[in-house]
Amino acid sequence: MIKWILLVFISVFTTFPQAGEAYTQAQCDSIKKQREAIRSQFRSGYSNKEGERLTARDKALFTLLANHCRKPKKSGSAYQATSSTATRSPNSNWLLNQKVSNMSLHSDSYKDAAKLDAWSKFYKLPKRCRKKGMESADFVWCSEYRGKQKELFEAQWQGRP
Repeated sequence: MIKWILLVFISVFTTFPQAGEAYTQAQCDSIKKQREAIRSQFRSGYSNKEGERLTARDKALFTLLANHCRKPKKSGSAYQATSSTATRSPNSNWLLNQKVSNMSLHSDSYKDAAKLDAWSKFYKLPKRCRKKGMESADFVWCSEYRGKQKELFEAQWQGRP
């Protein structure tokens, strides 16, 4: 009886350190691609039995990502590095993360092309309104500011020669 308890005790505690071991970037990318394939199958239609299998596999892959891919290890060999870069897709958010100077707002609120062009040149989005994760007070301020700027623009547009 003591041997069984000891065996269970040792097997449980030897698996804990392995649970948090980080995978390589290539392994994490492979898991992400498998999840994308499962999601595409979800969108294309499936039977109940297939849906249960897909859901279970998706949950298992999600758990693997959560446990092993927070900070993936660098690939150890040159072979792994070349194979992972060949299968990696480019970051789709690259353009969103670029700094843009003199950011102006494009609006489709005017059907007249000349008026729309004049509005785009007139209205400059303040730095306060460009932040990610904006507070609700800042959002309200930005909305009110845009409304006031639009009123000013309309007054200038009406008074033009």
